[in-house]
Amino acid sequence: MNNVIQKWNEKYAGDDLIFGTTPNGFLVENSHLFPKGGHILAVGDGEGRNGLWLAEQGFNVTSIDGAPNAVRKAQQQAEQRHLSPNFQALCTDLEKWNWPIGKFDAVACLHLYFMPDQRPKMHQAMMNALTEDGILVLEVFHPGHVGRGLGGPSLRELCYTAVDLASDFNRYKILHLEECEREIAPSTFHKGGQGKVSRIIVQKTKVSS
Repeated sequence: MNNVIQKWNEKYAGDDLIFGTTPNGFLVENSHLFPKGGHILAVGDGEGRNGLWLAEQGFNVTSIDGAPNAVRKAQQQAEQRHLSPNFQALCTDLEKWNWPIGKFDAVACLHLYFMPDQRPKMHQAMMNALTEDGILVLEVFHPGHVGRGLGGPSLRELCYTAVDLASDFNRYKILHLEECEREIAPSTFHKGGQGKVSRIIVQKTKVSS
């Protein structure tokens, strides 16, 4: 277990759900793009708040995170909410995972961060995991969010601009790309307030050069 995963595993050690159960708003707004009953990969899903919500909507979800404590709580919630048939939680280091090829109809990637030397490779792995015409929905904090005291990464290089995202996904059809301000809901590690995020929606349709 690397140092980052160990740090998060310790944060997830208690019984409380540190980010609650409310799904990410950008995901909710755009879940209509996913095929009904489709297979969805929720990466860096922590305690499962996004993946479990997707399962409640009738999608078949694989929720993956590196922190064993988070995955344990996601599995427990799936059982309590009677979602186990539609929800599988996996514990693995995404940077070492043997990523599947062409398996998922959509990837949900909400506030999962990689250093600049790893980011393009990990984003490509997510696209490789999609079926043809599959959809990726991604939201992260923008570098301009750092220093606002609202939580999120403390290093600017861990946050992405729209230019970063456009570069990483330039081989594919970009359906939506923006930098915007949005309200951050309070949680164990986030103070409520106005934050800045970068967002992208990508379809696995290669763009002719």
